[in-house]
Amino acid sequence: MSLALIDDLSVAASQLRDAMQRADLADIEKGLDGFRSSIEAVQANGAWRSEPQIKAKIAELMSELDASRGLALLLGDMAGQAHAAAAARTPDAPQPLYRR
Repeated sequence: MSLALIDDLSVAASQLRDAMQRADLADIEKGLDGFRSSIEAVQANGAWRSEPQIKAKIAELMSELDASRGLALLLGDMAGQAHAAAAARTPDAPQPLYRR
């Protein structure tokens, strides 16, 4: 496995995080596709488990991925709070978000 796959994963994670920070839904969708593809490429190769240089590169990347995970959790929580606040303001209003 080349380090290029890990570098691609790092770039994909950065692009996704930037899209989440801008709250650009189209870019988030694109970023998710790129991130998913990069993860699948790394998982499919499997050599990262045995090569020390690649393991070290992934260890560096983990803090970046954890920051992205934290941002995703924060944005999800903020969206939930916004929905709850909107529902509390007008409890009798129909809530199209929850319809089937």
